[in-house]
Amino acid sequence: MPSSSGLTHVAMSVPEGTLTDAYRTRLLEFYGRILDWREIESLRLPDRLTVAVGPSSYINIRERPDSMVTHGYEHFGVLVRSAEDLRQLWADLANEKDDVQLDPLSTSDDGEGSFRFR
Repeated sequence: MPSSSGLTHVAMSVPEGTLTDAYRTRLLEFYGRILDWREIESLRLPDRLTVAVGPSSYINIRERPDSMVTHGYEHFGVLVRSAEDLRQLWADLANEKDDVQLDPLSTSDDGEGSFRFR
C-alpha cells in the first residue's frame, strides 16, 4: 500500500474582496517576519494568494463566493527545527506589536512543545 510522505499544500477560501493589497501586505509582512514565509509571485492572481511555507509546501488562499466557514478549532501546525527554535518563535510572538493572541508554551520533559497563536 502506498504511503504519503507529507503535504504539498493547504488550500482555503476567503470571502470575495478579502485579498486587498493592504491585507496581502499585512499578512506577508507578519508571516515573513515571524516564519520567513514568502509569496510565490508567479502564482499571484487578484483573487489568489499563494504563500511558500517551506521548500516544497505552500498555502493557497483563494477568494470564493462560497468561502469556507470556520468554528474556532480549524488550524494547521508548523514544524520547527528544534526545541530552541520553538522557544524563540514563542518569544518572538510574545514581543509582537500586531494583534497576536498567544497561548502559553507547553513543553514536555523530552523538549517537545507546542502553543497556539492567532
